[in-house]
Amino acid sequence: MQFIKEYFFCSPRLLANVGELEEIYQSTTAIKWAPDFSINLNGREYHHQAAYNKAFEIEFAKNNWELQPLLHDDPKLIGDFRKNDIFVEIQFGNSATLYRDYYKFHYGLTNNLLSLAVLIVPTRPAEFFPTRHNSVSNMAEFDLANKYFKLLPIPVPILLIGLLPQN
Repeated sequence: MQFIKEYFFCSPRLLANVGELEEIYQSTTAIKWAPDFSINLNGREYHHQAAYNKAFEIEFAKNNWELQPLLHDDPKLIGDFRKNDIFVEIQFGNSATLYRDYYKFHYGLTNNLLSLAVLIVPTRPAEFFPTRHNSVSNMAEFDLANKYFKLLPIPVPILLIGLLPQN
């Protein structure tokens, strides 16, 4: 699917040395958006957010990304994917989860567990999930994350990717 992106606290030098970015972009474009997205894995049918999470898992696994990387054990700080020092979160939850993700990114950066955090969220959730209107109110989304990350004073290198409801 198509996407938009925004960088926060990322120097050109950092971005020039992150070969994993192309794998992230390829994984994202390999997944095709659909108004009622579903995927069947091992006889089990997944829909909507769960289906997109599984599709991303399949695509990132093709490039040998670590799945469910652990940043800290107690409390549990788990991400979706990691490769080298690039940490990826895909967020289809409530908008409050953006703060939790930001905290994970900050923790990972200050403890030398990552050099770049990547947050993948939908743009326009009601259009992205048109058959799920009641479950997309107050969903984490690109414009809101963009506003929060510009406002937060702690410099954490973040690539924010907004999934567009189009291919």
